[in-house]
Amino acid sequence: MRNRLTWLSGGVVAAAVVLSTISPASAGPRVEGERLEFRLPDLEGQIVEASDERFAGKVVLVDLWGTWCPPCRSEIPTLIALQEKFRDRGLLIVAIAFEGDEASAARRRLLTEFVEEQGINYLVLDGGHPDEFETALPAVRGVKGLPVEIVVDRDGRVDAVRNSYGYKKRWARKLEREIEALLDRR
Repeated sequence: MRNRLTWLSGGVVAAAVVLSTISPASAGPRVEGERLEFRLPDLEGQIVEASDERFAGKVVLVDLWGTWCPPCRSEIPTLIALQEKFRDRGLLIVAIAFEGDEASAARRRLLTEFVEEQGINYLVLDGGHPDEFETALPAVRGVKGLPVEIVVDRDGRVDAVRNSYGYKKRWARKLEREIEALLDRR
């Protein structure tokens, strides 16, 4: 018993030392710079860029996700509801999907079917294979898993970046309040 306690306390101390060396900037996902840049195909293969006019003056919620990710899938009904509720006030949700199929046409077919089945009412882009994450979003760092939310204000500046862990009532309420506050800011 004593050896187990010694081992356990040693492990706790080691974990505390490791955690104390992680700087807040590296503790989670982040965007280098104040703007998120991307240039990715939509489900029809048309290129969409972060600088496109459709994003000007909008609050943009960028959701990094995959159909294979249960927490990502659990958030979809909330994202659909938020897009419906706040579309006319200037919210634009953009979901960038990372799928395992390496052929872009096959990925887009899979995503199109998924979007139709789920009734997704927001823009979905093909981020590519998960191995291509850094190529698709070179300024996004520290991502250890999906989903990730990137909130962009009306001026195009990144307001928040965080891992999301799937649907929870508290998460949904907090996200709605955050989006509403950004929409109210002029």
